[in-house]
Amino acid sequence: MKTHRIFILTLAFVVSAVCAFSQAVRPKHYKQLQYPKMREIQIPDPARFELSNGMVVYLLEDHNLPVINGSVMVKTGSRYEPGDKVGLASMTGQVMRTGGTASKTGDEIDEMLERVGASVETFIGTSSGGANLSVLREDIDLGLSILADLLRNPAFREDKIDLAKIGARSGISRRNDQVGAIIGREFTRLIYGPNHPYARLTEYATVENITKQDMVDFHKKYFVPNGIIVAFWGDFKTDELKSKIEKTFSDWPRQEVNFPPVPEPRMTSQRSVNFIKKDDVNQSQIGIGHLGGLLKDPESSQLNLADQAFGGAFASRLFKKVRSEEGLAYSVFSFWGESWDYPGIFRMGGSTKSSTTVKMVRSILREFDGVVKNGVTDDELKFAKESFLNSYVFQFDTKGEIINRLMTLEFYGYPKDYTQKQQREVQAATKQSVNEAIAKRWNPGALTMLVVGKDADFDEPMSALGSVRTVDIAIPSPPEKIPDATPETISKGKEVLKKSLAAFGGGRVLAMKDMAQSSQMTMNTPMGEMSMEASMTWVAPNKVAQTMKTQMGEMASAFDGEKGWMKSPMGTQDLPASQKEELTKQIAINVYTVLRSIDNAEYVVQYLKDDKVNDKPAQVVFVKHNPTNSTLRLFIDPQTSLVVKRVYRGRTMQGPADTEEMISDYRDVSGVMVPHKIESFANGQKQSQSIVNSVKINSGVSEDVFKKPQ
Repeated sequence: MKTHRIFILTLAFVVSAVCAFSQAVRPKHYKQLQYPKMREIQIPDPARFELSNGMVVYLLEDHNLPVINGSVMVKTGSRYEPGDKVGLASMTGQVMRTGGTASKTGDEIDEMLERVGASVETFIGTSSGGANLSVLREDIDLGLSILADLLRNPAFREDKIDLAKIGARSGISRRNDQVGAIIGREFTRLIYGPNHPYARLTEYATVENITKQDMVDFHKKYFVPNGIIVAFWGDFKTDELKSKIEKTFSDWPRQEVNFPPVPEPRMTSQRSVNFIKKDDVNQSQIGIGHLGGLLKDPESSQLNLADQAFGGAFASRLFKKVRSEEGLAYSVFSFWGESWDYPGIFRMGGSTKSSTTVKMVRSILREFDGVVKNGVTDDELKFAKESFLNSYVFQFDTKGEIINRLMTLEFYGYPKDYTQKQQREVQAATKQSVNEAIAKRWNPGALTMLVVGKDADFDEPMSALGSVRTVDIAIPSPPEKIPDATPETISKGKEVLKKSLAAFGGGRVLAMKDMAQSSQMTMNTPMGEMSMEASMTWVAPNKVAQTMKTQMGEMASAFDGEKGWMKSPMGTQDLPASQKEELTKQIAINVYTVLRSIDNAEYVVQYLKDDKVNDKPAQVVFVKHNPTNSTLRLFIDPQTSLVVKRVYRGRTMQGPADTEEMISDYRDVSGVMVPHKIESFANGQKQSQSIVNSVKINSGVSEDVFKKPQ
């Protein structure tokens, strides 16, 4: 009993002591916490020196890992390329690396770098070009030699130029597939102007205009040592690496460059409402804004805070009002865009369901008018400062970020202490200074509005916002180099096609209502050869359905001349606009369609020349379908009057390409000659082979074939 009593007393004492201690150390409420003033960003001072030829070099030691990294900035950019050769700069930057040098091919350089786990890449952007290097410490001599060779002696081999062009064409063909990409690109074109160097588009025609000599000349003009800043950071001794760099680059002679003038972007003086029709979506993408600013503008820091408070973060005004309170947006944002040496773009926007499109535009406009008129609140400014400064420091948490920042500041002519100055300006900003900057630089009367979506489902017509301009995003077709037609070539072209029509079946061809065929197809893909069973159904004049049974499952698609769908193991979706456009073109230049349309005013027919196919004579007829701007060359056997080859611009798995179809093994099906073997080649490489197993003509096709699966 006594022991128990002592235990109870002891326990009571301990509990009392713990409670007293807990009261003493109870943490303060988070609103009572005090934090020291944020320290100014401390940036290490790298070694900087300049070679006799004007090349500037930064070196910063970092011995944490046995790796050396390098970065190069070159005074060049796509803004200096000719307007009829848009794409020249980026392709030059690409082929500098892939094309190798005078002494080594790009593939040989790949092998050398792969053996030591290193990398060297080159590129050219809008306002600068450059290169990146990463090597182990012991391989720096190899890395430097390859980097210098690529910068000074690129070979621009033709096969790699061709590959770069294929990639460029592929990008052009897919640029309307994603709604987000469309609005970003077209909003930029609206702000700067479609032909401004900061907004021009690479087109099939500009790609075709680019030659090897253009790349050689572009490189020779802009890649000069006095226009280059180089930075290295990593596991090295400064004096040793400095000596290596001097030995590698000092004999590169200085050369003066005359940079073409670039027109200064100008702020529009009035509002505009713009629309892009996209009927295969159920959400609208919205962009609203005007010209932005420069990073060196006096109001830069204030406007970055204003943007953070207004729409640049999850707790911003737009997010709270438009998304959380009104429930209008899947996403909503603002972004005060700034560039180093040309004005960026100020953009607000987001996405919403089609039925709330105009309502969301009005909501963003209302909030923007409010912030320009009344400014930000104390709480918004406090949040913006904390958000900006807390994220700002993470831009300088590695040696690579620091040294690249310093070289970029010098490259564009900014003071070395720009970063610290911006941090001090943000810390010292007041509600008055931020609101004065908003009133000075944000202009509700100069807003450009752009909506991408399905207007049939909008809550109101877009005309409720003002006069609407429809933006055309159709991709111009590649230029076709065809001699001017004459009455003689037109007459002969039609004569040859009429003989071909008779050979194919004459009236039986004209009476065709539908065709269904099955075939065994073999395709060459990046993953190797793939075999599949394929079926195709065509219903006059422009309906087509296809099914392919592959190792990855069954894929099907259908197009009724206006809308279509595609189905795969991943699900069913509407046909993208780009694929509908491609199908429309292919139907228009199908051999049977052309033969049924010889005298149709939509078609232009012209005899080109006598040629050969597989060493046999052939007559070449050029056909153009004006509504789709699609073209075709038919190679016709003069003895049989049957088509033995078809050449057109088509879309492949690698993008658009010059496509050749070798056509053979004709057989009579219900009085119509039908080829049973077709081999397809793109840019000279075999893409597929189709062996027809069965064909039925005018067998009757149910409209259910074209209905979208549920």
